[in-house]
Amino acid sequence: MMVADRDFQRFNDGVFKPYFEKFILYKRSKGEKVAPPALVRMKYLNDTLNAYGTLEVTREVADEVLAPKPDVSDWTRYNRVIYLRQFLNFLGLLGVRCCRLPTHYARTPNCQFKPYIFSNAEITQLVAATDNVRKWNRTKIYPTLIRILIGTGMRIGEVLALKRCVVDCENEIIKVINGKNGVCRYIPVSGTLNTTLRNYMNTNFDNELLFPSPQTGRVYGRNTIASMFHKLCVSAGIYRADGTTPNIHSLRHTFCSKSLEQMLASGMDMYTAMPILAAYVGHVNYRDTERYIHFTENSSREFVEKEASLGRLIPEVKYNA
Repeated sequence: MMVADRDFQRFNDGVFKPYFEKFILYKRSKGEKVAPPALVRMKYLNDTLNAYGTLEVTREVADEVLAPKPDVSDWTRYNRVIYLRQFLNFLGLLGVRCCRLPTHYARTPNCQFKPYIFSNAEITQLVAATDNVRKWNRTKIYPTLIRILIGTGMRIGEVLALKRCVVDCENEIIKVINGKNGVCRYIPVSGTLNTTLRNYMNTNFDNELLFPSPQTGRVYGRNTIASMFHKLCVSAGIYRADGTTPNIHSLRHTFCSKSLEQMLASGMDMYTAMPILAAYVGHVNYRDTERYIHFTENSSREFVEKEASLGRLIPEVKYNA
C-alpha cells in the first residue's frame, strides 16, 4: 500500500521521504484524515530536514527547523511544532535515534479569527448571486454546493468529498463517511434542499463524485473553491467591516448560530439543543460546538431570560453568622 501519487509527488527525494510516506500511512491507518494543509506542513519538514543530510534529528536541528522567522506566522510555526513532534515520536517507534520535543515546546498562539455571521438577507443575496452566474449554471455544481453548505453546516472538505451514492433523496438524507476525526453521520436535509439535490442528481455526470471538477474530473482544490466564494461575495455585495470578503467556513458558523437560535426560540433548552446540534454537525465534544455559537444581542438576552429560571432549582444555603 502506497500513498497516493498526487499526495506525495511534491515531496523532494531525501533520507526522510520514505519515512514521511510511512508516517502518512500510519496516520491514515488510525482513521485520521491527512488533509492538504497537513501535507504542506509535512512537505516543508521533509525538505528542511533533508538539507541536513542525516537521519538523526538532534535537539539542535529541531530548534533550527522550528526557529521563529519574520515571514512565518505564529500559527504556522505552532502547527509545524505539532507535526514535527508527532513525526519524531513515530521515528522513535521505528528505532531511529532522534530527540523528543516536550509538550510545551511552543505556546499556543492567540486566535484572532472572527467568523462572519451572514444575515438572512445576505444568505438570500448569496444564493441569488450564485444562480445568476451563467457559466456556473451549466453544471449547477456551485449553486448546489452553496445550498448544501447553507442548509447543512457541513465542512467544505466533507462536501467536496461527497459521492453520488451517499445522497439518499428518497429518505432525504446525506451520509457523511469518514468525516473529520473519523466521524460518520447521517444528515437529514430539508424538503427544499432535497428537491435541489434530486434535480442535480439527474445531471449526467460520468463520475462517482457528487461535485467533480469539469476540468480534471477529480475533487475540487481548496484554492479554487476559496476563489469562487470570494467572487460570489463580491457579486452579492457582502463584505466584512474591514472591507474583505467572508471566508467559506463562515457559512458553518452561521448555520450553527442560526440553528441554535431556532431551537431555543421553539422552547428547547440549551442542554437539550447542544447535543443535537453537536451530533448534526459532526463534533466529537460540546466544546467544539461552543466555538461555533455566536449570539446576537437579542438572542443573548433571550437565552439569559430562559435559563434564569434554572437558578430557582438550586436550594439556597444559609450560613449562621
